[in-house]
Amino acid sequence: MARMRLGIVGPTDSVELILAVAKEREDVFSPLPLVYNDASEVPEILETHRTEADVLLFSGVVPYRYGLTVPRWDKPLLYIPHTGSSLLRVFLQIISTAKLPLDRMSFDTYSRAEIVESFRDIGLPLPRIYLKDYDGIVSAAELTEFHYSLWAKKQTQVAVTCFHKTAEELKAFGVPAFRISPTRNNIRRMLETAIRTMEAIRYSESQIAVCHVAIDAFDTMVRDAGSSYAVNRIEIRLHEILLDFAQEVGGSVIPQGGGKHMIFTTRGRITAVTQDFTVLPLLEAIARKLRVHVSGGIGFGTTAYQAEENAHIAHGLAKRLGQGHWMIVTDDHRAIGPLNAGNRYNYLLGGDNAKQRALAKRLRISMFTLHRLAAFINELDKDTVGINEIAARLDITPRSARRIMTALREAGAAYLCGEESAGKGRPYKLYRFDSRDLSQV
Repeated sequence: MARMRLGIVGPTDSVELILAVAKEREDVFSPLPLVYNDASEVPEILETHRTEADVLLFSGVVPYRYGLTVPRWDKPLLYIPHTGSSLLRVFLQIISTAKLPLDRMSFDTYSRAEIVESFRDIGLPLPRIYLKDYDGIVSAAELTEFHYSLWAKKQTQVAVTCFHKTAEELKAFGVPAFRISPTRNNIRRMLETAIRTMEAIRYSESQIAVCHVAIDAFDTMVRDAGSSYAVNRIEIRLHEILLDFAQEVGGSVIPQGGGKHMIFTTRGRITAVTQDFTVLPLLEAIARKLRVHVSGGIGFGTTAYQAEENAHIAHGLAKRLGQGHWMIVTDDHRAIGPLNAGNRYNYLLGGDNAKQRALAKRLRISMFTLHRLAAFINELDKDTVGINEIAARLDITPRSARRIMTALREAGAAYLCGEESAGKGRPYKLYRFDSRDLSQV
């Protein structure tokens, strides 16, 4: 395996420590130190080095949270957790080296439960503690103010922080400040996690990808065409479009006849071209250059046979949606799509077991619609939903959507919670799902 380009993000001392530990596995890692003075610099640093690392390892949760704010970042982000062992090391420094009492202390980043547990582990009485717990991003200046104001009022004797800059500023103000830093053991554990993560990515990218492509209603097109030349021209234009796409993904095109083609490539190339399955430039080219609908199914697998089987399943799912749709089925039987629609699903196909068949029969829907309904419910980002939205997302009639919701209400999985006016006409009924898991119905 090629050496992993590991971006190490943190303040100088933490990065140097992580580099020293990573050197133990220099056969695996090609480290890239990314040092900041203040964690707020992380987004700019990552943008500058966007293409230079395979995996990013942050020295703690603080820079990691800043890393999450970088838009369209497609590399794995990992951080070294500050565990109880890191706290115990700081307690030892305070007692043995600085010889300060553990009577009144201020902390940031850690939860109260973690601090209480650490004192129990070392058998010391719990001091009076002041805690700055927070979600998301907080500035070093805010934490400096928190710790300093407590110390200035003589409410605390010691400050414990996870921020490098806060620790330095507090020391400059004369505050006995101690910074939490990663332990070598935690660093080693996260380096192993980085290795496993990269192995999984490379395994996934090397999978075989097969695309089934077909002109929809080909027999009707042939029957209605004025001559065979017109049909041949359409097939030639489609083949040229697919050749361009195959070149882009480093694959090959095999004509199957009857308006059908197959493309062989790798999952990594498909993932890159589709920007993690969010766009498919091929569809834009087809819409621009052809006046016929073309559907497709993309399958991934560890073998050509598995990939082709999944492509066949994906194409079948696409055709159920109508003409011109595209779907993906992964090696773990996850369906993604349709790729050419704003309402895109990502759901596990699962087995066609007796319980699923019984539920589909009770709701009077197909297994395909059942899977899409489960995905729709699971992905809802609001509490209530109307019949028209359900119908649109499942590509069914409002009447069918009302029938499904009536059955779910009778099963206790949903209930009517209000109405919403949409101008003229009768107001829409609003429903709330009592459970996001259809397997509980």
